[in-house]
Amino acid sequence: MAKQSRTSHVSNLLRGRVAVVTGAGRGWGHSICRMLARHGAHVVATSEVTVELEELRMTVGAAGGSLETAILDLTDRAATEAFAASVLARHRRVDVLVNAAGILRNQAFLDQTQDDVEVTLEIMLLAPMRLIRAFAPAMIAGGRGAIINISSRAGRVGSAGETDYCAAKFGLEGFSYALAEELAPHNVSVNLLTPGQDIGDRPLKPTSVTAAEFAAWPEARRVRYRDSMELTEACVYLALQDSASLTGRRFSASALSATIRQHGYDLPVEVLASVPDE
Repeated sequence: MAKQSRTSHVSNLLRGRVAVVTGAGRGWGHSICRMLARHGAHVVATSEVTVELEELRMTVGAAGGSLETAILDLTDRAATEAFAASVLARHRRVDVLVNAAGILRNQAFLDQTQDDVEVTLEIMLLAPMRLIRAFAPAMIAGGRGAIINISSRAGRVGSAGETDYCAAKFGLEGFSYALAEELAPHNVSVNLLTPGQDIGDRPLKPTSVTAAEFAAWPEARRVRYRDSMELTEACVYLALQDSASLTGRRFSASALSATIRQHGYDLPVEVLASVPDE
């Protein structure tokens, strides 16, 4: 693991809080780590790819943020549990958990193996459950916490070629709503974010294609994609919430982030109510 000390930030909204983010190597997870650190959180970022985490560590460090990295295979149950134990041993707390890791095969169900399906479910449904089971007691003991589960349109609408992905996202959404009810008495919020628009990496492209492949797309298709940093204010906002303020909700991160940029993080109830969930 690598660690970078904090020197300066855009704000201290999340100062003193420890945030764990999975799927942090690229795409939206990468951007979420940058924004949480920018607002003062100490971020524990996980991915399976060392070079991606090193790039993230250098980016956050150069901006004065606090971040440590951990290589983690979320399909490995023992490794996931050991990771959670190590975080708690070092920090004695976890205030925010963002389950952002995902895998999308774009493959017909009858062409998938049972192992393919199980890997998807492990990464996108069972691993979030394991991490929540590990970290929620520390949140409860600390008197508050925020769990943010990353969903998508596939959590509500089925699509051909995404049977395993939809199964995981539908399951994650149902689990999140039920868990929000269970953890509400303990002041731990559980909320869902969907992108609300097509987003990509830097250089700007979907995470599933190379820069060259993206460049070959028609311009009309390429211009639909936006930098995933444009969706990150939403995650900061939900990281600030406990169950007494907001829980059991689903938001379009694009719409919520745009609303925050207009009104700030102290959103009036009527403004928040107008933010769409997709």
